[in-house]
Amino acid sequence: MRIKKKMIGRYMEIKRFDDFIICPIPAESELDQVEIEKIVAHTRNTWQHDRQNGEMRENTIQGKRAEIVIENILNDNSTSRFLAYDKIRRDNFNKHAPFDGIIYRKDISANILQSAIDKVNNDVINSGGNTGIITVDTRKYMERNSIYTIEIKSSLLRYPRDYRCINGDVEVTRSNDNYIRLCEYVKNYYDYFVYPHFCRDNQNITSFYDYTRYVRDINNINPLNKQAFVYSLMKQEFDNACDIYTRVFFDLRRNEILVPGYIVKTRFFEEPRIRKMPSPKSKNAIYYMYHMQYGKSILKIDHDEDLLSWNRFTAYPQLFCANIPNCPYCGKRLRMVEAKGRNNKFLYVCDWCPKEYKWTEITDIYRTNR
Repeated sequence: MRIKKKMIGRYMEIKRFDDFIICPIPAESELDQVEIEKIVAHTRNTWQHDRQNGEMRENTIQGKRAEIVIENILNDNSTSRFLAYDKIRRDNFNKHAPFDGIIYRKDISANILQSAIDKVNNDVINSGGNTGIITVDTRKYMERNSIYTIEIKSSLLRYPRDYRCINGDVEVTRSNDNYIRLCEYVKNYYDYFVYPHFCRDNQNITSFYDYTRYVRDINNINPLNKQAFVYSLMKQEFDNACDIYTRVFFDLRRNEILVPGYIVKTRFFEEPRIRKMPSPKSKNAIYYMYHMQYGKSILKIDHDEDLLSWNRFTAYPQLFCANIPNCPYCGKRLRMVEAKGRNNKFLYVCDWCPKEYKWTEITDIYRTNR
């Protein structure tokens, strides 16, 4: 399907394949070069410790092009609007941004929108350190008024790895069949991701269990009830995360961007999976990941019940360890325990089943994202 998309003084075709939107990479003329230079000048490396200005500029331009694409898609195809954080910030670019932008209804009260913007800026200015932090109360205020924070990740499709699924017409021409093949590959190979709240960069963390161990260690706690501790951790992660996560892919060989869709933050913390990226540059960075195949098309955002009926207190019961699962053999309640040894992990144990049915892997209970 092709959708006509209005640009400044001209029209541009957008291609749609299932939930994917594919559109041209925004031109250099659409970028705010002054803003980009401000961001580069104030960027402090986190886990990418050796980035120089040239690389930071390239990364910033890529991120800005991703924002433009999201903004334009929503402007032309929905009643939702995107506003970049860099357009509303008042910290003189001194702190890391707490999110990439906000999404809201175009008919929102100007007073409510401005009130949310003021709360965000007050939080960031008053937060310590180099990272702008917004409070949970501000997040709650925004969510109650249908203003959602969004994080936009952008990645480059890698040649030849990501193109092996198609039949050779990589650059000059590409059939609809090959577009479909590429979209299916991206959907099945890649993940949405978000940094954990308490740590972004740690060589020794390779799993969700490792991360929970890290949180316990830095807080010097050894909880007797492992399930209650993990649920409490999930609530903290949920409370401090953005509301919406999306990821776009730059197809430089066709000068196009692929937009697979998005997920709401609850998904990360229902079946938490923590991994590292398979890249030498990000080998120590850790992320919650969620399979891209379970995302939603950005064109469905106006009718997304997860957003229309947003209420964090109804989301809490969906989080991992909010409820104690039942034994798949006898039906009675399981108990979470910590198995230590060569492969440290959490397990479920049934206190009523015989030995051969006593232990249950978490992946046997939660199968979507583990």
